[in-house]
Order: sequence, then structure tokens, then C-alpha cells
Amino acid sequence: MFPLAVLSVWAVLWGAGLAQAQVRVVAAADLQYALTEIARAFEAKNPGIKVSLSFGSSGKFYTQLVQGLEADLYFSAERLYPELLEKKGLAEAGTRRPYAIGRMVIWLDRKLGLEPSPEALKDPRITRLAIANPVHAPYGRAAVTLLEHYGLLRRRADAPLPGLKKPFPNLSWEEIPWERLSQGVEAYWDATPLRQGKPRFEFVYGENISHTAQLALSATQAGILALSLAVHESLSRPGVYWLAPLGSHLALEQDYVILKGRKRPEVMAFYTFVGNPEARRIFQRYGFLLPGE
Repeated sequence: MFPLAVLSVWAVLWGAGLAQAQVRVVAAADLQYALTEIARAFEAKNPGIKVSLSFGSSGKFYTQLVQGLEADLYFSAERLYPELLEKKGLAEAGTRRPYAIGRMVIWLDRKLGLEPSPEALKDPRITRLAIANPVHAPYGRAAVTLLEHYGLLRRRADAPLPGLKKPFPNLSWEEIPWERLSQGVEAYWDATPLRQGKPRFEFVYGENISHTAQLALSATQAGILALSLAVHESLSRPGVYWLAPLGSHLALEQDYVILKGRKRPEVMAFYTFVGNPEARRIFQRYGFLLPGE
């Protein structure tokens, strides 16, 4: 027997003459495994509703939503973009909520034979490092700040960023104009600590954190990734990881929101399900911290 909440959603859907309703979700790529599992659990309890998931860069999705991308729910890897949607009147008032706090790891291929840590990135065997593009990916920004925190990147006083209110080296992590960093990390940070004693070194940029994980696995043997991906067997079997302490990088406080005009019964049903105990347990299993923990 279905719960009363589910039956009420079904009643509305049948009253509207719909055989099956669809909830369209665009989400940060760190949710690739966790949100897929949550959606399948929701569908099992609500067989009249199909959840369609698209994963990618939070920043790129934000730009696409502003330009008219059709979606019902937006899950961001940081709260900035849902806040901006609210300010632009593109989100349903009062629906922005935190769903998790993301965690960062340094991931290394087991074949390297290294113990993962910030210090390990100085090893001569690590000549390529995969990170998400910090211009539009929150996990890329967190990766850069993590490297800076451990002295592996040092800000350039001559960074090509005219018009700043104070010198680039004096900006807080939140004040860095990330979307202007279009020339690559080393135009703005000195990577000498990562280059010393190596025949070469380069950053390899993923379009989002899922793409970054693929690059680390197939091309670079090292990457700064989301814990929610690193715990999956596709990465945990061939690799090892070090979990970065909270506070060692830009905070990944993650919000979701209903887009303007999309507050339909089936959308509200999934929106509510994301906050229930079953969904919260799934988030925890993939390494996310929950709001208030």
C-alpha cells in the first residue's frame, strides 16, 4: 500500500490526465552516484513519476538556466548559483535549501605506490594533475584553494586581473573573481612547489568533477576529486585517496532549488523526498556531510 503522501500526488496527476509525470533535474556532477540512487528510491515509491537527471558543472548549468534551459530542480555544488537565481527571480521563493556539504580528496593511482597526501603531489612521478576547471566548477575552485592552503600554489602579485579593489594576493577565497581566471591556474598562481625536481608538470582540466575523475583515472594518475566519486568502486579499486580536512579549502556548501514556475506536485514530491531520512542516509554513504552535522 502506498503512503498517503504518495497517493495524494497520484490523485493530482490522474486528475490532470497524466499517465506519467516527469521531474527534470540538473545537478552538480559530484551527485552522479548519490542522486541517481536517491532518484531510483523515489521512483520505486512513486511509480507514476519519472526523475530525469542531467549532471554537469554547476556554473555552466547556472548560465544555461539564465539563458532559458528547461528544468524543474537545480542542485548546485555551492550555494552561490542558487542564490543568484533567486536574485534574478528565476527560482521559486522560499525553496532554496541546503542538501549537503561536499568533501575533497587527493586521489592517486595505486600503481604509483605513493601514500596520498598534499606532500605526495611533489613526487617526481606526478607530472600531471587533474582538477575541475575553476572558472565554472566549484570543485575546481576548492582544489585550487586546497593547493594554496598547503603551500603548493602561491598567488602571483602580477596576476593579469585589472580592476580589483585590492591586490590579488590579499583576496579571500570568496573574493577571488573565479569566472575571470580564463588563462589557466598558472597565470595567477606560482606552481613552483609542484614543478620542482620534475621533468615537466601540467594541470589537466575537467569540464566538471565527474570528467575530472575520468581524466585522473585514464590520463593523469592523480587528481583532486570529490569524495562522493572517490568512494565509488570505479575509483576506489584502482586508486587510494586522502581526505582533506574541512577548512583547508573553499567550503562546498551545496544548495538545491525549484526553478520559477515549476512547483508542480510531482516536483514538490521529489524536492521533499531529498530531505527525508532515506535520502539523507544515501548522501552520507557517499561521504557527504549533512546540514547541521
